[in-house]
Amino acid sequence: METEQWLLETLTELEKDAGPLPVTTSALLAATRAAVTEQAQRIDQAEAELDGRIWSPAKW
Repeated sequence: METEQWLLETLTELEKDAGPLPVTTSALLAATRAAVTEQAQRIDQAEAELDGRIWSPAKW
């Protein structure tokens, strides 16, 4: 997904450009990165489930 990739790249740039970060800031960036990745995975799973339900002959 474009938005996920953009956000992950932006987080990486922020971390790189900021230099040494406090532990809390690093933890926040890591948690945000994990949340973005998890959310993208959930969206993919939901889309796949929707496709499966649409094409299920039992639902026709």
